[in-house]
Amino acid sequence: MKTYLSLSLKLTLIVVAVSASVIFSLTLYNINDQSISFENIYVDKAKDTAAALEIFRNETITNTSFPAAINSIQEQNNDSIEYIHFFEKKQDNIILAHSTNSSEYDGNHDEYVLLSMNESKIVKITSSNTKKITVIAPGFSSTNQSFAYEFSYLTTDAYQILQQRSTNLFLISGASLFILIFSVLFLLRHTIVKPIIQFRDAAKIFGKGNLQTRIPLSSNDELGELADAFNTMAEDLEKSRETLEEYNKILERLIDQKDAFIGQLGHDLKNPLQPLIGLLPILIQQEKDPKMKEHLKVMNENAQYMKELIFKTLELAKLRTEKISFEFDKLPLSETVDRVITTQKPMLEKNNISISNLIPKNIFMYADTLRLQEVFKNLITNAVKYTPDNGGKISISAKEKKDYVQVSITDTGIGMSKEQIKKIFDEFYRADSSTHGQDSVGLGLSITKRIIEKHNGKIWAESNGKDKGSTFHFTLPKKGEKNQ
Repeated sequence: MKTYLSLSLKLTLIVVAVSASVIFSLTLYNINDQSISFENIYVDKAKDTAAALEIFRNETITNTSFPAAINSIQEQNNDSIEYIHFFEKKQDNIILAHSTNSSEYDGNHDEYVLLSMNESKIVKITSSNTKKITVIAPGFSSTNQSFAYEFSYLTTDAYQILQQRSTNLFLISGASLFILIFSVLFLLRHTIVKPIIQFRDAAKIFGKGNLQTRIPLSSNDELGELADAFNTMAEDLEKSRETLEEYNKILERLIDQKDAFIGQLGHDLKNPLQPLIGLLPILIQQEKDPKMKEHLKVMNENAQYMKELIFKTLELAKLRTEKISFEFDKLPLSETVDRVITTQKPMLEKNNISISNLIPKNIFMYADTLRLQEVFKNLITNAVKYTPDNGGKISISAKEKKDYVQVSITDTGIGMSKEQIKKIFDEFYRADSSTHGQDSVGLGLSITKRIIEKHNGKIWAESNGKDKGSTFHFTLPKKGEKNQ
């Protein structure tokens, strides 16, 4: 099952993710930059302190003026300087010449002291655990004697200030993020989401057949162009539907007129034809001249063909009207098929075709008895006409679905092409008119289709091609008018 996520929610997640990433990345960068700047302040202070001590380097290390200067500087920076070490290099050894707190000397920074002495390089050592910064700065003397200073600064108070600044910056960033997200979402909803919702709602209404739907969107962008295209399409479709409705009305009138004409013509032809059909068999029986007798038989066959054509045309015209009514009954499908097969046995035997009723005895459907029998008769007759008389086979099967029964009639006949399947239910169409001149009037399947549709069912045909047989399927509901 797919999880539904609205476009607004997706855009919200995207905006939140992107905005949060950008703002917090900038915030962390700013905090890191402030931290580096904050530490560099102590490096600069160490440089200044070392420069201030240089003026005393003209005297010896034992002179009291140098320690006094250190003490003076320490008093001035009492809030931060923890200790000051003064180192000298004699031969290859580092000597701690003076210290404000010699107990802090542990030799851990000797390699950095040597580096400063040799390369005149300032080394910064940050200790986050003790909130301490140690700076080792090189010294210079007129005698070119190598020495260095080590200053240790306690930064606890300063780090607290920095932490407070970082907290404030995070709060400001959070507020900025909220404002940015709200602003961007407002713009996105107004410029993208709202128009798309309008398109969605309009499409739903449009899909229900209301072609007067329009999208009231006027923006100078792609969405505005899309709205204009949609509205133009709606206008064109509305005009096309109006034209189509007019044509449909005209077509319905023509169909009604055609049916009325066919009905009247059928009655007009049926009346004079009836005596002829009744008289010709008698004349054939009484006629002694073989040649004349043959002519009378041809006339009788043509009269019978005309009779079938007239009756089926009248029946088809009647099935198009709403006046015809069906009587629905619950019918045992297998027994109904057996009755039809019994009536069609002479034709099946004449054409050497066997038929099998494979429908289970427990399948029932609601249908008009006579009309259902006519459906089976037409489909069996059609299968016989297009099945060679050299031992062909017809099988009838059925299976139950949820609300309907599907019946299948399969033959081993000449089969059909895809084009023939498309036209097989058209009126007066014959799948093989070259070989079946007057054997069929071409209305049996059209009548069958009309009967099935009157039962709220559907019918269709299938075939794998030439000489591979055909199968006609149709469905009928399990429930009819009597139990609705």
